[in-house]
Amino acid sequence: MLNLHNGAMAKTSTHLQQDKSVNTVQKTNDYTKFKSKKGNRELNQLHLKRLMSSVKELDLLHANPILVNEKYEIIDGQHRFNVCKTLNKPIYYILVKGLGLREIQVLNANSKNWKAEDYIDGYCSMGMSEYCYFKTILQSTKLGVTHLLALFASGQGGGRVMETLKNGNLKLPYKNRGIKILQWIKDWQKYYSGADRRSFVIALVNIYDIKGYSHEKMMQKMKYQSAKLVDCTNTKTYLALLEEIYNFKERGEKLRFF
Repeated sequence: MLNLHNGAMAKTSTHLQQDKSVNTVQKTNDYTKFKSKKGNRELNQLHLKRLMSSVKELDLLHANPILVNEKYEIIDGQHRFNVCKTLNKPIYYILVKGLGLREIQVLNANSKNWKAEDYIDGYCSMGMSEYCYFKTILQSTKLGVTHLLALFASGQGGGRVMETLKNGNLKLPYKNRGIKILQWIKDWQKYYSGADRRSFVIALVNIYDIKGYSHEKMMQKMKYQSAKLVDCTNTKTYLALLEEIYNFKERGEKLRFF
């Protein structure tokens, strides 16, 4: 029995020795051969500073090589590359053919997650007009990405629209509506501090499509009814409240908001 057991162990050991080396780590001091991948997110100066301090204290760059494609475009590790270049340290890298922007996003999804703004910056840098337009709007307002998606892309700004933003297929079919409601929000902020709340913004999207609605008339009503407008927990409650304000002392048929 003992001999059989030893035989099994020997087979296992032989099997383990058959493992092969793939994607080997290479080392160089030639920084000029590497380049940034167009569409990759911008360098985070705070992250660079922290990484540089960490490397000065304990250099483990050899244990975490950067990842490049056959064009020597950096797919993963642009912060590490810049730290090596600044500190005149060798670059440890692995070359894998065929990697691109999509792989950059997937790799970062499991480490330092990309924010929506990172996708917008990346695709805009690739010349994708919808992303550049959206980036301009985002920089001109204090509203967040999901708010603006509700205005310009869908009406809700939910997960499905966010996925199209991330995968490079963002479409903004409601530019006129978005610009108009951004103007409305500025008017609303004179009377209501919560005008940038997401549920309120979506309520305005709903009102925009109501035939016969007059924003000017609503602003006149708000001059003496602003105290009625309070924070609500959802869009439907906002619509009911706004309908009441709009129809106050109105004769004849009332305008319905939902």
